[in-house]
Amino acid sequence: MKKQLFLFSFLTISVCLHAQFVSNFESFSLTPNSVLNGTGKTIASNFASGDFTFPISYSTSFGGFWSSGWAYSTIKNDTQAGFGNMYASYANGGYNSDKYAIGQNNAIIKLATNDTVKGLYVTNTTYAALSMLNGDAFSKKFGGNTGNDSDYFYLVIRGYANGNTINDSVVFYLADYRFANNSQDYIVKNWAWVNLSTLGKVDSLHFSMVTSDVGQFGPNTPLFFAVDDIATNASTADFENLTIAANKYWNKPNGKVFENYISGAASFYSEFTTSAFGDYWSNGFAISNHKDVSLDSNTVNYSKLYTAVTGSGVDTSSNYAIAQNNSKIIIDNTTSEKVASGVYITNSNYAYLSMKWGDGFAKQFTDTDFFKVKIIGYYGGNITDSVFAYLADSGKILTQWKWVDLTRLGKIDSIEFSLSSSDNGLYGMNTPAFFAIDNFTVTPQTGLANLATVLDVEIYPNPATTLFNIHLPQLLNTAQVTIFDLSGRVVVEQNVGKFSAIEIAHLPQGLYLVKVSSDEGNAFGRIIKQ
Repeated sequence: MKKQLFLFSFLTISVCLHAQFVSNFESFSLTPNSVLNGTGKTIASNFASGDFTFPISYSTSFGGFWSSGWAYSTIKNDTQAGFGNMYASYANGGYNSDKYAIGQNNAIIKLATNDTVKGLYVTNTTYAALSMLNGDAFSKKFGGNTGNDSDYFYLVIRGYANGNTINDSVVFYLADYRFANNSQDYIVKNWAWVNLSTLGKVDSLHFSMVTSDVGQFGPNTPLFFAVDDIATNASTADFENLTIAANKYWNKPNGKVFENYISGAASFYSEFTTSAFGDYWSNGFAISNHKDVSLDSNTVNYSKLYTAVTGSGVDTSSNYAIAQNNSKIIIDNTTSEKVASGVYITNSNYAYLSMKWGDGFAKQFTDTDFFKVKIIGYYGGNITDSVFAYLADSGKILTQWKWVDLTRLGKIDSIEFSLSSSDNGLYGMNTPAFFAIDNFTVTPQTGLANLATVLDVEIYPNPATTLFNIHLPQLLNTAQVTIFDLSGRVVVEQNVGKFSAIEIAHLPQGLYLVKVSSDEGNAFGRIIKQ
């Protein structure tokens, strides 16, 4: 029988009035291909990520072993069968990341406060998946020798509040061999989104596992699963989720020409050009934690391009972004439309030294010179408003982080930064067109008017390869679907009804933003093209 070893998961994107706070496990320091499971800690321990705490129990008997709860891992191994590979996700890594968590049967997650958990990504462990696929000394091969055995393996997620179980629960099948047509049988290989919003407000989640393969001593299937990106509330783009080595920068992602650094509810566009003159960062943002603050040197050096004059991010945080002229941020309006709050700005070391001392291309600034950034808000391709902020003016060059209030921009889906200087030559601006930003912040749009215009939308399968379906249960007539890439370019426009299919086979792989406009209201979502 031909096995289907992956699942086209149904991703229901619920539009609401909160940004997302995502538990993505990227805050932990693990070396590549390593694991933490409580070893070296007390017998009862835990780790935290985002708004969640993950309890661990580690037994010191029989040489020591992980006895219950959670581990977090960076293991990438989807081929090795057996207990020795129990810390690997079958998806061969996290959900668009390196780090993820492994849970055992009856694992519990605790929330800091009562809240609605929007959902999480789930997949099999390699240990459980290969045991079901091939069988082993303890477990049967799912489907049996003929392929006709009606086997299954599923996860039950229950919510608790104040010690009481919520009546509702969510079931997700990690493997299902109950189909009349054996070609439809599957073992989940990819990360799949599981919507938990139906559980309502909870202070903890309980995970239990059920299998059809049960013997004299209980379940035979290895009772392990993997999770990533558990989501609740609120977001600020502070770049701390982006991991780079100490005193290094990264602006050439994996040899690609284009990339987007995602932090908080924003995507920071970057372009890297390869040419006969060498490779160079040609547009957008670079993420940095350079700490060179030698501002008294009168030697202007291009190598100082990736350093903020402060030598750190806001409040001495490690990471920040360096931006070029005309850099653009794309706002994620998937769960709710956003209003700009503000951003911290300061000079790059390179631009500061050029203005202070002058160099072979740019003049030394005097009291009459200026260097400023114009921050322009966009929504639906139209300018909402703009704000000016000075990086140098009246003989003073900015050397600290400065908060720029962006609330006048209103509701936005993108922001552009445009630099200008008093020092211009034949080929344009002479002042180095670079500056630094940190803690770019947006807030959800609130108010009864916004509530009345938000539609529910279901987009599936997600990820998709050739087409996806869109369901608008509140739609009465027709709507227009507009799909944007992360640079803000419109790539698809189509009129739809309550149930429609949209062709995306022609689009490159990547993340796309989906906007639905109708007389009844608007809806927002995202689709991943594989």
